Amino acid sequence: MSKVLFWVVVILVALLAMRLLARHSAASKSRGAQPPKRKGPKRFEAMVQCARCGVHLPSSEAVHSHGNTWCSQEHTRLGKP
Repeated sequence: MSKVLFWVVVILVALLAMRLLARHSAASKSRGAQPPKRKGPKRFEAMVQCARCGVHLPSSEAVHSHGNTWCSQEHTRLGKP
């Protein structure tokens, strides 16, 4: 019975030591850490609609051809339905 009690105490002490070390390392990281820097205002981009399938996508990802907007080269080739 005394061996079991000994091991229970050893395990509890080890768990307590690990918890204290984790708390200490978290505290030291937060002291040295700087708040994240903002990159500036978010840029919003106009959404456009594919002339063939109607899917909406950012203008920078669209294919602009012959006065229309397409979602892919394939839909550009196929044209309007």
